[in-house]
Amino acid sequence: MRGRSQFITGFETLKKYDVTMHFNGQSTIEIKGTNATGETYCLAHHLWVEEGKRMLMVIGIRYYDNFIRIDNQWFFARRKLIFDWEDKKPSSP
Repeated sequence: MRGRSQFITGFETLKKYDVTMHFNGQSTIEIKGTNATGETYCLAHHLWVEEGKRMLMVIGIRYYDNFIRIDNQWFFARRKLIFDWEDKKPSSP
């Protein structure tokens, strides 16, 4: 995604869920001068009701990021979102 409007559109897709929660796990970052690359693992949890049943979907995600340092502050230069796996099933309340 590029630009504010694409991010807003991307986050709009999350409105179909009643609840979402993301747990970010281990990260590795390699710094080379004013540039860096990093990989972060994440478990994304989504809850919603489908045909009268509460559903849970858990997605194994990795973020592969490129960073740049400008004026002693780090910024995202690029992010690649990788979906490794997905598990969807009924959930008890």
